[in-house]
Amino acid sequence: MRTPIRLGLLAGFMIVVSLLTAAVALREQADTPDEAGGRGADAAPATGTTALVTVDAGASRGQLNNPASYHNQAGPTTLLGPGDLQLVRDLRPTLTRVWSAPAAYHDPNTDRYDYDPAGQGSGSMYGYLDQVSGYSGVLMMNVDQCRRELMTRATPQRCREVLRNGIRHYKQRYPGLRYVEIFNEPDRPWKTRPDEPRAMSAAEYYDWYRIGYQIVNEVNAELRPEPPLRVGGPVTHTFNERYIEEFLDRYRDDDDPAKRLDFISYHQYQRRDDVAAVAAEKSTVQRWLRERGLDDRIPTFVTEYGVFPGGNGGSSFAEDLLTHAAAMATLGYFYLEGGTDMPMHWVFNHSSNDRKSMFVDGADGAVYPYYNLVRMQRMLKKVRVPAGSDAITPAGLGVNALATRDASGIAVLATNYQWTNRVTHGVTVNVGNLPAEFAGRRIRVERYLVDAVTSNYTHDPATSSLQRVQRYTLDPAGTVSVTFDLTPNAMSLLVLTPVD
Repeated sequence: MRTPIRLGLLAGFMIVVSLLTAAVALREQADTPDEAGGRGADAAPATGTTALVTVDAGASRGQLNNPASYHNQAGPTTLLGPGDLQLVRDLRPTLTRVWSAPAAYHDPNTDRYDYDPAGQGSGSMYGYLDQVSGYSGVLMMNVDQCRRELMTRATPQRCREVLRNGIRHYKQRYPGLRYVEIFNEPDRPWKTRPDEPRAMSAAEYYDWYRIGYQIVNEVNAELRPEPPLRVGGPVTHTFNERYIEEFLDRYRDDDDPAKRLDFISYHQYQRRDDVAAVAAEKSTVQRWLRERGLDDRIPTFVTEYGVFPGGNGGSSFAEDLLTHAAAMATLGYFYLEGGTDMPMHWVFNHSSNDRKSMFVDGADGAVYPYYNLVRMQRMLKKVRVPAGSDAITPAGLGVNALATRDASGIAVLATNYQWTNRVTHGVTVNVGNLPAEFAGRRIRVERYLVDAVTSNYTHDPATSSLQRVQRYTLDPAGTVSVTFDLTPNAMSLLVLTPVD
């Protein structure tokens, strides 16, 4: 079990004590609107439940591995509209995961290939990959199973050829393709239709994974691409410990000197009311690797995560949209705490469950709260600094805070993740030990908010984009304290900027 996340150092405690008077003095000023709305923009008044967030802006926890850098674009059935596409560009993705279906580009009856099959909607494969390549410098491709009649372990040669031809073709056409996942959720426990990829045991999966890494080695040797392809798996539908361990057993026992496992990837949808548990996943994988005599530096990629698996919901659709955004903020926070190498947002536009979407179907350029959360993540600074909250449970429910700084200022993202609970927190953020950039300079305070009635399409489509609710300027100081309310599953970004 995890203990509450706190800044436990004596110095942090002394900062809290020294700021109590300043917090009271500044509360009235912080709640008074300047160029934008103030406390009245929050959805509801505080209920008496308080949260103290303490930030040590002068210390460092290293470079921020920003979750806003990693994305998924579903497809290729429907391409993003021009408005949605510009909003994606604004997020500046570093890496985006895309999809390849051998069953779509190869017909086993005629043995013909069409690497640009039209989707069932407005897209085609090339149009899809062209779009993603236009905004993302690096691609990860999930390469799924061949048609079922080719998926035989006794005679895998035809499927092997289909997989190889597809990977080689797309790598040649899209040089930014760097990572290849072999199959998607092979441990799936649900019943699949005859035309869908099927479930398979870890032993069967590893036989296909071996074929996958052999193909990647062959393509790299033939094309000598820069960057070369990297391959990983097992892409389980959740952090399936038994399945992943058996996969690693098979990899350990594989006597091929050219075997490779460049990353371990999986999905996570099972921690909706115990989000803090995901922080331990990477250390668990590292322990498994060490126990098998394998390199524990192999990175871990969570290529999908969230709290609504499949078509699941929680409360109403409108509430679920906000819950999903807050859950993604909080899961991302705990993945950073645990050192996960790449937690990947899911998804720009979901094909069947819009509560997981950033964009509104049929309204190009309109966004749900999830997009606004990622927009706030992108506004974070480059260096992570210590931040602690006294209002977070061992399971991770309550107020968490991700604090950052660089030469341009300080940014703190606070999230009141509640799942389906109804707890509002009156939050005080104390930012102490301001760095040298703030010395002798006035401080501009800005705050952005996403909650049930702010930056929320279901409340008011006209104000669905990210809303700034406070903006004012303080005299030079060594500490800053700001107080505001966070209703259930609300998120707020506080930005402090030194100005002349």
